[in-house]
Amino acid sequence: MTSSISLESRLSFVLLLSLPQFFVVKVMGMWLPLALVAVVLLFPELIIRFRELVRDRTVLLLMGLMATQCFALTGSVDKAMGVKVIVYEAVFIVVFLAAKHCDWERLKKQPAMWIFFIGCFLLAGFVIICRIFPELEDTFLLSGWSGIFINPNVQQGLADGSIRNNVFDPVKAGGIFVNANVASCYLGMLSLCTLACIRRPRLAWGISLPLLVAVFSTGSKTATVILIGLTIVYLVVALVLRNILAAKMALALGVMVASMMILFYSPIPQQFVGKITSQETSLAPMLPSASPPSSDEPGPRETLDNAEDSMNSRLLIWQYGLEAFEERPLMGQGYGGWQQGFSSYVKRLGEEGIELRDGFPPHNTFIYLWSQSGALSVVFAALLLLYWSGISLSAIGKNREKEHGLRMAMALTGAWVWLTVHGMGDNTGLLGDAHQVTLLAVIIAGIDNLSERKRASAA
Repeated sequence: MTSSISLESRLSFVLLLSLPQFFVVKVMGMWLPLALVAVVLLFPELIIRFRELVRDRTVLLLMGLMATQCFALTGSVDKAMGVKVIVYEAVFIVVFLAAKHCDWERLKKQPAMWIFFIGCFLLAGFVIICRIFPELEDTFLLSGWSGIFINPNVQQGLADGSIRNNVFDPVKAGGIFVNANVASCYLGMLSLCTLACIRRPRLAWGISLPLLVAVFSTGSKTATVILIGLTIVYLVVALVLRNILAAKMALALGVMVASMMILFYSPIPQQFVGKITSQETSLAPMLPSASPPSSDEPGPRETLDNAEDSMNSRLLIWQYGLEAFEERPLMGQGYGGWQQGFSSYVKRLGEEGIELRDGFPPHNTFIYLWSQSGALSVVFAALLLLYWSGISLSAIGKNREKEHGLRMAMALTGAWVWLTVHGMGDNTGLLGDAHQVTLLAVIIAGIDNLSERKRASAA
């Protein structure tokens, strides 16, 4: 049945479902998004191209990582957590294989892709609205129908206060992503994918801008740092290649980032937003444990103070990671082991007069990988990132004389690097969350194709 439908149609449908997720399937107390189940539509390619699958370096490295994680399950206290991680990696492999062998020109023309991009703008607009009206976000999260887009278990945890999240901060906005950092990372990746997929430069930058506005609307400080870093990296690439096309891309991104920083960090726009929010009533229900929304956006000094507090918390978290590593450097703690050990660490800090909230994950991809499945999993992850870096440099080099090809290679590279860097300071992980893993698979497939000589000419 599925083989009679084109690969491009099925892949575009899977990508479309990854946006809203649709939590409508419950198995053994766990909610499975429809987006995850729909990946079975791509299984025919998995069978047909099995020989190519086992020869692909990305797949081989991921299979090695999955093997270490399966072994770690045997001594883990939370096996469900490990199964979830492994399932996401399997989803990545299936989508990656399909995206690598599809016709990208036909893929971009699929009706589902147009709906996907429209949906992206709707979600971006909702994040912007939630930033201006935080009470609206509270109402959405507590509404019964929002459980279709948000894992109902997470929604219940937010409602009863058992799960804390930066959604409680009125100067952060996550929309259906709940977490502001997850939202900023996904929207940032989408913004760069727009630059990669649309051939006409002005149209590409024009469509990318609203997504970038939504990125800054999340209030994620990590996203701001990453965007500044990407601008500098693109500029370095332009200087190394002595390429005017790369220089134009660096300049355009730099202007956009500078404009967003002025808009969100200067006092005049903040006063305007404060006047709007102060006119709204406070009739919307508040989330438990949430602090009352403030009508005033933080000023530059206050923003820096918040960033310093976040960094101090992360340093304390990473300090525990170092202590735990010294105890079990090779095998790690197993799935759920971090959560158990961290609670004792927080109590010890409290006795020393240092306050740190319990329940924090590692806020670092490599630390979490080590904790869950040992040092060997970190080795496989590092090799995977090195391989992706190699094919990214190859894609940029082979398309340096082609305007759209170079923009595509640089933008897709920036998209996966964004997720990787974000994971080093937050909890997006190696392949991202349920929203990001499907998009990342398509991004890596695109870079892989661009890095091959026979495909580079098609850009």
